[in-house]
Amino acid sequence: MPDPPEPIRLAGAPEPGTSPARGAGLPEPQLLRDEDEGGYVATLFESRYLIAASALAALLAGVAYVLLATPTWKSEATVQIDEKNKTLAGLEDLTTALTDANPADAEIELLRSRSLLGAVVDQLDLAVEAHPRTFPLVGAAARRLHTGPGLAAAPLGLASYAWGGEQLQVAELALGDELMGRWLDLVALGEGRFELRGLGGELLAAGEVGKPAEGAGQRILVERLVARPGTHFRVRARWREAVIDELKERIRVAEQGRKTGVIGLSLSGPDRALVPAILDTLVHSYVQQNVQRKSAEAAKTLQFIEEQLPALKARVDAAESALSRFRQSKGSLDLPAEAQAMLDRSVEVDKTLSDLELQQADLSGRFTGAHPLVAATRQKMERLQAERAALAEKMRALPQQELETARLTRDARSSGELYVLLLNKAQDLRVVKSGTLGNVRVVDGAMRPYEPASPKPLLSCALALALGLVGGVGMAFVRGSLKGGLEDPDAIAALTGLSVYATVPHSDRQAAVARGRPEPGAPAAALAVEDPADGAVEALRRLRTNLQFALTNSRNNVIAIEGPVAAVGKSFVCCNFAHILADAGRRVLLVDADLRRGQLHRAFGGERAPGLSDVLAGEATLATAVRTTKDARLAFLSCGTHRARPSEMLASPRLKSLLEEAARAYDVVLVDTPSVLAVTDAALVARFAGVNLLVLKAGAHPPREIALALKHLKDGGAALRGLVINDAVIGSSRYGRYARYGYQRYEYGGER
Repeated sequence: MPDPPEPIRLAGAPEPGTSPARGAGLPEPQLLRDEDEGGYVATLFESRYLIAASALAALLAGVAYVLLATPTWKSEATVQIDEKNKTLAGLEDLTTALTDANPADAEIELLRSRSLLGAVVDQLDLAVEAHPRTFPLVGAAARRLHTGPGLAAAPLGLASYAWGGEQLQVAELALGDELMGRWLDLVALGEGRFELRGLGGELLAAGEVGKPAEGAGQRILVERLVARPGTHFRVRARWREAVIDELKERIRVAEQGRKTGVIGLSLSGPDRALVPAILDTLVHSYVQQNVQRKSAEAAKTLQFIEEQLPALKARVDAAESALSRFRQSKGSLDLPAEAQAMLDRSVEVDKTLSDLELQQADLSGRFTGAHPLVAATRQKMERLQAERAALAEKMRALPQQELETARLTRDARSSGELYVLLLNKAQDLRVVKSGTLGNVRVVDGAMRPYEPASPKPLLSCALALALGLVGGVGMAFVRGSLKGGLEDPDAIAALTGLSVYATVPHSDRQAAVARGRPEPGAPAAALAVEDPADGAVEALRRLRTNLQFALTNSRNNVIAIEGPVAAVGKSFVCCNFAHILADAGRRVLLVDADLRRGQLHRAFGGERAPGLSDVLAGEATLATAVRTTKDARLAFLSCGTHRARPSEMLASPRLKSLLEEAARAYDVVLVDTPSVLAVTDAALVARFAGVNLLVLKAGAHPPREIALALKHLKDGGAALRGLVINDAVIGSSRYGRYARYGYQRYEYGGER
């Protein structure tokens, strides 16, 4: 008889009888490190129901969000700031005294100023809020869906809630400081009457629509109320400053492009009608404020000019009188061409200087002396004054009579032209004061939005579905990583160095067979008997074929089935494999060697005793302890009576004698052993078997657990012949090729 093959020891595993070093681990084989895409596909396939459930749940959550979330409406407006102020037709050519560039940054701050926003709050009564009370979660959505005339019917008698069509407009709500900012309860009583109650239900005021109601120091004026009797509304009065601050945070103001002078405004909120109303009021208030500011500037300049006109008129009269007296006394004198040219230029310089003096006076009232406009005006005046001094120096070279004529003529002409200029400016400014259009115009007014800015139904549902799929895939990989077990038969074979004799697929039919017992405790039919065409049964037939050669070359016909831990399906394999061997005409003895927790007797409808422990104790013989089954070729030896020291009984020579006797009486002796890592019983039985098979549950064992099971069997003197992978998920990429060779259901009458 050939010697048993040398047991396989994993690379890096400690030698028998030695303790592993601290931190030592089993290195993964190269095959395990080079995991291909098939492993990921298999993980997704195995968790397909989890992924589908996650996607469906997320999609339903997205639909619920779209239906139940309060819509947000967004409105936009655009204004343009011109570089120069525009007035009524025909008055475009104003003096530079009113020129104002109005930088966009400054205008943006004006649009967000408290004074402007405060005017909007006051004009629209934003400090007073009134909303109907809706049923929690679904009431607001039901109210939005009601678009017909009149009031929506109240379901289930919930008339105190608003279901659609209710309206409340509060024109005035004056409260004490202790109630400011707090929600109060307004109850419609029917026929235009209402009650205002506090936080604790106390009555604050009662009245009718259109009439002020006072009570307990509070005052309320309701202009419109449409609701069924008993409907509740939530009202509150807020501090004006708080509303302004909130509006300042909500509104968005920014220049569109760089130095374009075009400013965009946007506002979002839950009220579809109020959002564009706020924005439109803000824009028009800003335009009106701009007009008022320009009008005030024109009025200030006009006042300055009107104050200068009387003195300038007296100056003109004095200059003209002096020139007239000179001509009467000296006679009319024509100036030479060169002197006339110097006189004309001198008059032009005086006129320009007078104009710049007016501009400087106006700018000094609005800017400091360091402002660029004031500095530029001052520098220009200095250049003109220097030019005037140079002209005066040249004119001194003229004869005395010509010099005096030139001086008097210059004074008269410059004074007269300046006086006419100021008269014209004063007239223009009077028109500007009363009819300016400002330097701001509305490009796009605020429009009523036709669809909400959020939520977007299609986008929300698509994002929810995508998140659900991503979450499901993530949970699938997390679940796979938490399992930490090997599933690929090739990887397990490479890790252990043992052949995989069969890969038994998961059987949904097995659970139905187990539930089919007529009563608790009754024998359960084996899957091989109940459904011989099941894929798991076909896999065990493959195991039978593969073991024919192994039994021929083994030292005896005893097959021991081991498992690293409990619940790997070892007993399922033993019971059904015994039926398959019997179906092939073999005389089979199935032995339950688990003296501690043996359960195989339940599959055959008998008791524990007499059994293996009783034979080993000498209280029974093999012939009296063996039971027959419905199949005459299959016999069964149960675990027997509970004993105090089962390991010592299995270590006795009687076990070897019993197995030898059974091997002579039967073609195959199939032994179901306890878990290898739990107790030493499995190794004690396995040393006498000609063939030892280790059953592994797919995906349930990390590499170290398999290594420890192999080491325990080797230390006990047992030699493993091969492996059986149980409960594999056929159809995934890991087992797809096995499914093509006999693991799928294959019956007569179907496709071959």
